[in-house]
Amino acid sequence: MEAVEMTAFASSASTDVWYVTNGVVAVGPVAFTLLSRGIASGRIPPASFIRHESWKVWRRLRDIEELSTSARDRTVNHLASITASAEEKASSPYHEPPAEPTGEVEVAEPEPHSEDRPSTIRPIAVDPVGVLGHAVDLDEALLLALSTAATASSADVAVLHRIRPENGLLFTACGHGPGSELILGNALSAEDPCVMAAQSRRTVVGEPVLGEAGRRIAARLHPCVGPVRGVAMVPINFRDELLGMIEVARIGRPFRAREVARIEDVAEALVGRISVEGWLD
Repeated sequence: MEAVEMTAFASSASTDVWYVTNGVVAVGPVAFTLLSRGIASGRIPPASFIRHESWKVWRRLRDIEELSTSARDRTVNHLASITASAEEKASSPYHEPPAEPTGEVEVAEPEPHSEDRPSTIRPIAVDPVGVLGHAVDLDEALLLALSTAATASSADVAVLHRIRPENGLLFTACGHGPGSELILGNALSAEDPCVMAAQSRRTVVGEPVLGEAGRRIAARLHPCVGPVRGVAMVPINFRDELLGMIEVARIGRPFRAREVARIEDVAEALVGRISVEGWLD
């Protein structure tokens, strides 16, 4: 994806500031009209992901590009409202962690005719260092890291949970994929097995039959995409302290070790970028 001329302007309804990435290159801030030109010319791949500046979630570029102007404005305002509400919920000093899911976790059936599909043993190529080089602050770096991790692992949905200094709890700070906005702002219990694994710097990879930690991820992301077969969690540790963790889920099949390793590469690149920029100093 080639660089697109950076520009932005304010409309009467909302600002027209967008960001786009395909896991190899990140572009923005840019007006939607310029993105449309890039799509039409083939310089921006249709499989890229996009977000408005007011969102903490990524959507497929083709889904937003196909909307009419009025429908796009409604989508912008809708997701902006959800993002603002989520940030208020997360920042509330009285916000209690939601009750953990109980009972059986619904698991998706294997995709039919999966043997006829192209092999996905080799992870999708991404460039986390290059993409994160476009981040101007920690929030943007976290969003880009999440999208790159989702792309690298071919996840259907992904979320990034971040430590809130006020109470030491992880909360869902940003999302990637359909429905990810539904769980923004949720706090995670300190006793959550994934949180405890992350604090011990351990990655979680769901087996074909999910264990306790895998079932917790599946239940947490169920509101986004429904039943899933593959789940994983990768911690983000900075200077021996837990900064956050990335959780991914997929409907069709479990994640392979190589795909999860690519998420770990993204987390490592994120930590390196944070250290170089001194965002947490």
